[in-house]
Amino acid sequence: MRTTEITEDNDPNNLIGRPNGYTAAYVIEDSRIGCPEPPDKIGVDCGAMVEQWPDQASAQARADYIQRVRKDLPMLGQEYYTVRGDLLLRVSGELKPSQAEAYERVLVS
Repeated sequence: MRTTEITEDNDPNNLIGRPNGYTAAYVIEDSRIGCPEPPDKIGVDCGAMVEQWPDQASAQARADYIQRVRKDLPMLGQEYYTVRGDLLLRVSGELKPSQAEAYERVLVS
């Protein structure tokens, strides 16, 4: 697995450092699913993404928003979400539930 820091040049969501955006983020490329996007636009589809928000309420609001959008537009696929403090862990729905749980265990430990 490889991690890539999200910067304003490669942020797939254009949220890093912006008002109401996350303050830091990393993508974890998981070889079990590969990274379908070009290298300059990586994201949760590569495996997992950890977003750091100003506070827990902001992280939870982001998770809730993404869940609503994906529920209304199922063609976007699925994701697993875990909020711990100001961190939001997003794991690609391409991974099995047990694989996603392994990411969650690392975050909450």
